[in-house]
Amino acid sequence: MRASALEGRVVPKAVDMSKYEFSIAYAGDTRRDDHSISVDTLAPALLAFGRMMREANAQLNGKKSKAQVSVVSDFEHKCFNINFEVALTFLESIKTLIDSENAKSAKDILEWLGILVGSGVGLFQLLKLLRGKKIKDAIQLIDQSKHGNIIVQIDGERNNVTVNQNVLLLAENPKVLRAIRDAFIPVGREGFDRMEVRDKEKVVTTIPYSDARDLVASCTANIDDVKEEEPDITSATAWLSVYSPVYDADAPSWRFKMGVETIYADIADTEIAANALTLGGALIDDLYLVELEIKTLIDEKGKEPSREYKIKKVLDFVRAKPRLEQADLFHVDGEKSDER
Repeated sequence: MRASALEGRVVPKAVDMSKYEFSIAYAGDTRRDDHSISVDTLAPALLAFGRMMREANAQLNGKKSKAQVSVVSDFEHKCFNINFEVALTFLESIKTLIDSENAKSAKDILEWLGILVGSGVGLFQLLKLLRGKKIKDAIQLIDQSKHGNIIVQIDGERNNVTVNQNVLLLAENPKVLRAIRDAFIPVGREGFDRMEVRDKEKVVTTIPYSDARDLVASCTANIDDVKEEEPDITSATAWLSVYSPVYDADAPSWRFKMGVETIYADIADTEIAANALTLGGALIDDLYLVELEIKTLIDEKGKEPSREYKIKKVLDFVRAKPRLEQADLFHVDGEKSDER
């Protein structure tokens, strides 16, 4: 058996940095009491909270820190409640490179996003105050403290507001803004007229439909105002089938079918090639259930010309039935199989 491509490689260990639990409830006084929500309504919002935390964490803690968002659903009278746990991790091998005083905890990030109530105005609240205006047109920076807090004047508002500089960084991240916009998809649909944020079972923030509309309008205005330069990286669970047999165990990429698409996927982090070799080769339509990383590349004009695919983990494997032209791959006790 061929040695694993990962043999001898030191894999950095991920360790916990911080965790925090909070809840989101989509509620409505006129809701019928059946504790249901459409999958088409809920799914984008659930995925949005995961993207929101991953992108905010990458923005503030760097790409070596990872955010994982887990969910356990709960049900209450006339609302649909979702319990989230946010866990931030970093690679132990770079621990010494992280200044513990500057590392942002899960609770810090949730407060800067405005999901939890902090000492200043969070991003949710800032977007509501903007009411669809662009940040560069609506905000005047007045003063900045040594703690990173900035006093700003929003056009049309009588009072100054204080925000942390990290709030403005998040406000300039189009991926965060898209995730926030998607998180409010259920509000205004199926009888849900507000979003409630709960911390330790206590409602700390209520965002009614009218405020949600202002948030969404501000997200849209500022998404278009920022040129994206970095690739967009997302993760998905997907079934991939082998497009054509591969006999080179050292091939870094294999060709797969994903739905109607034909893609090349990087398999370097997996045992796909080594395991296929022990089976005598890969068959057309061998089926892999995988955790797939999808990187959407951005060109100099901010367009999305291409995608790169990388298989991070194999979750399941279904062996295809050999076709006639593939029967010669298999032998029984030194003789050719009679599967023909």
